[in-house]
Amino acid sequence: MQPVSSCWPHLLFCTVGLALVGCTTIQPVIKPVADSAAAHQEHLASLANIRQFRLQGRIGAQTDGKGFSGIAHWQHDSTGNNVALFSPLGDQVATIKTTASGAELITSDGKSFNAKDAETLTQKALGWSLPMTGLSDWVLGRPATSLAEYTEWDTDGRITKLTQDGWKIEYPQYTEIDGYQLPKKVNLHSPKLNLKLVIEEWSELTDQEATMQKDQP
Repeated sequence: MQPVSSCWPHLLFCTVGLALVGCTTIQPVIKPVADSAAAHQEHLASLANIRQFRLQGRIGAQTDGKGFSGIAHWQHDSTGNNVALFSPLGDQVATIKTTASGAELITSDGKSFNAKDAETLTQKALGWSLPMTGLSDWVLGRPATSLAEYTEWDTDGRITKLTQDGWKIEYPQYTEIDGYQLPKKVNLHSPKLNLKLVIEEWSELTDQEATMQKDQP
């Protein structure tokens, strides 16, 4: 692996990659009640149908008193993730690709960094671990496959607060897209990092679309 270059701080906002299509804004009612349990299960059941997606959005990150922001285009499918990272002005900074065999980050000047997964890659390079695996579920407003420590939802069954894998996740705003209730804003907090995501475009992908778009992050 090559030494970490000075460009890494500017990649912080990107590695989180993300993105999405805004429609009618729906404000969550943060009021978990027993009567909403059925609505919550119904909501999770609808989200379970989403296996592959393409997102675009803005991201802000804060760690060690420093602030970062940028744009990310993210494709998640059955084979892994493909993320294109951009500066606030639209200049591409890097790409991140993850598969079952590992993770690779390529900077705009052609430098390549590799690790067994995105979490290890960011931990080695930046000193904190980006939860890329869980993020593919959290960005849709559902828990990852591991056990959630805490879940709170509104009267419509949409998650408003989630604690999982060392992260506290909040969903201050939802929107309706293609019949799904999806997060418009996602705030993630860990002991070392705060992330804010604003989802601007989102689309569900079929197997054929995922294959066609794989090389077009």
